[in-house]
This record gives sequence, structure tokens and C-alpha cells, in this order.
Amino acid sequence: MFFESFHSKFNKIQLKVGNMKNKAMVVFAIFAILFFSSVSGAVCEETNSIYIKVYEDGSALWNLETRFELKTQADIDFFNEYMAALEEDKNFIIQKKKDSLQNIINRVAYSSGREMTIENISLNYQIIDSINKKYGVVNIKFLWKGFGLIDKDIIQIGDSFSEGSHLKEGEVLVIEYPKEYSIVSLNPEPNERRENSIFWYGPKILLNNEPKIVLEKKSLLGSLNIFLFGFIGILVIVIVLTFYFAINKKKKNTPILLSDQEKVISILRSSGGKCFQNDIVSQSGMSKSKISQIISEMEKNELIAKQKYGKNNLIILK
Repeated sequence: MFFESFHSKFNKIQLKVGNMKNKAMVVFAIFAILFFSSVSGAVCEETNSIYIKVYEDGSALWNLETRFELKTQADIDFFNEYMAALEEDKNFIIQKKKDSLQNIINRVAYSSGREMTIENISLNYQIIDSINKKYGVVNIKFLWKGFGLIDKDIIQIGDSFSEGSHLKEGEVLVIEYPKEYSIVSLNPEPNERRENSIFWYGPKILLNNEPKIVLEKKSLLGSLNIFLFGFIGILVIVIVLTFYFAINKKKKNTPILLSDQEKVISILRSSGGKCFQNDIVSQSGMSKSKISQIISEMEKNELIAKQKYGKNNLIILK
């Protein structure tokens, strides 16, 4: 089995050490949680969440996280005692954990034929509040050198999970890869994908060498092409909008050419619907004969009426 939540182990050990006054017995209980679990592949049973951040050189930062729900004050008191014991013997516990993990990785290195080491191991613990619940959280972090197989611009992940695994209900495995890389192939299909992160949720059985992921570094040319196409697209939009507004502006500034009859009608409307013919001549800029011809045509088409006033005509718009 790949790993199992040790929430149940916590409850069992709590019953054994809840009333203990002897510090040595408390430390023994901690070791029972941290070291006496069976181990399969590269992941200890003590974790219920695994976060793996893969780097370009093939190394990976692991974060093994276990959460205990603290339902009662007795749970909180026990976990405080648990953290105090961890703090007092922290260096010794970290060294023991490093030795244990290195033994696991040595087996994986032997089967994969690659050199692997554990570096920068740390142990952290705290009580956190989350939506009306309290949790005791234990994190073990370490850098796994040689986790992924590097082949030029390719990172292959999978042979480090040589013995398969089992994610229980509520457990999660997260693998984060470099932003400069894209996924070429992936098996099995994850439950969720986010930006540069892949999620598998329990319950799920992972076979030997799973998850298997092949990553390829994005080419500079591809990135430049994306940038170039984006730039060209923006440039085209700017040019189109510039022409559009220029044409509209030109239309607004271009005077509307009116026909001769429209000019006369416009003058009549501006004069309240009636105007002397001589005034139309002066306002239109056209000759008397031209205006006389236009007036005659408009009268024939019943657009206007003409009344005689001495030597002048009063033109009335119908």
C-alpha cells in the first residue's frame, strides 16, 4: 500500500499516552507514529497528503503533510504535548527520519539505476483553525535529488514510484512542474489540473511507475511565435480601429451636397415655411433665372405655392 492516513493511528496512540507523565513514553509514541509504519515505494504511510514540486534539474521538493482533527480539548492537550516532545528531540527525530527516507530512496535508486540523495530535511508542526475546526498539522519536507530523469529538454517522472501506491479516501497527491515545461504525456488521468499542477484524489490505486509524466521544455521559438502572433493581432486591431474612426471623422466633416430643390426647401424651412423669391436668390447664391426655374418645377410638383406681391413672389412651402 502506497500510504495511508494515520489519523486512526493517532487515535489509538492517544489512548495509550493520554495519561502518561513519563516523557520517554511520549517520545516512544511519537516514534511509533513517525517510524514504525510499513513503507511502500517512496512514500511513508504516515502522510495523508503529498505535495511534490519538481525542478528543472530533476530534483523535487517533497512535503509530506498529516492532519489530525482535534475534536476535543483532550485532543488539543495531547497534540500540544506531542509538539513539545517533538521540539525537545527535533534534531534526533530529523536525523532518524532522514536515515529512514534515505533507505527508501536507496532502494528506488538501485531499481532505477540513478544516484539519489536526501537533502534539507525539516520537521514542522502547528495547530491551525479551519472553518470551526482545529487541526494538528505535521509537515516533513525534504529535497529529493535525482527524483526525475533528465534527457536534454525532457523530464521523465515515474520510475521513482516503482512499487505502485494506494491513495485512500481524503488523501491527495499533487505534483507541480516548472512553468517553462509542458506535459507531453500523462498517466493515469488526474482528477484535476491547475496551472503547472496535477492532482490525484483518493481513493485511487496507482500501478507500478505511476504517476508517469513526460515533460518537455517549451521552445523559445514557440514562445516568440505566440508573442509575435499576439503582437500582430493587437496591431491589426489598432489599424482597423484607426481607419474606422478616421473614416467616420471624415464623414462627419464632409459637407452634405444638397440638390437645388433641397437648398430651396432648406431656405424656406429656416424662414418659417415662407420666403420672398428674391431672398431665396440672395441666400442660395444661385441666379434669378435658376431660382425661377426651380420654383416653377417645385410648383408643378406641388411642393410649394406661389403668391404674387407686386414685383416679387412669396414662396410658401407646403
